[in-house]
Amino acid sequence: MVDIDNCSGADVDKFEEFDLTAVSGAEVQAPLVAECFANIECRVADSSLVAPYSLFLLEAVRAWADPSQPQPQLFHHRGDRTFTLDGPTVDLQDRMTKWQYLV
Repeated sequence: MVDIDNCSGADVDKFEEFDLTAVSGAEVQAPLVAECFANIECRVADSSLVAPYSLFLLEAVRAWADPSQPQPQLFHHRGDRTFTLDGPTVDLQDRMTKWQYLV
């Protein structure tokens, strides 16, 4: 993951270089990555901050999760060039009552 992030798609075909599988999305033309547990399809909502800050504001239009990985171990960047892996899952679904109609 770090190696993928440390190179530019302008210089390297990341799908070929890192043996990733491109999958077509439903809403946007950019490919999804089959090896990822989750993918989010986004559209550019605002590009006015690109020139001063190199910042695009994106709108998520569709999210995907791989059902064959019901308990993926997630990898979190801590902001100081170190990472943490998830621990055990704690199921508190029965206590999450406010927005159950969204599930």
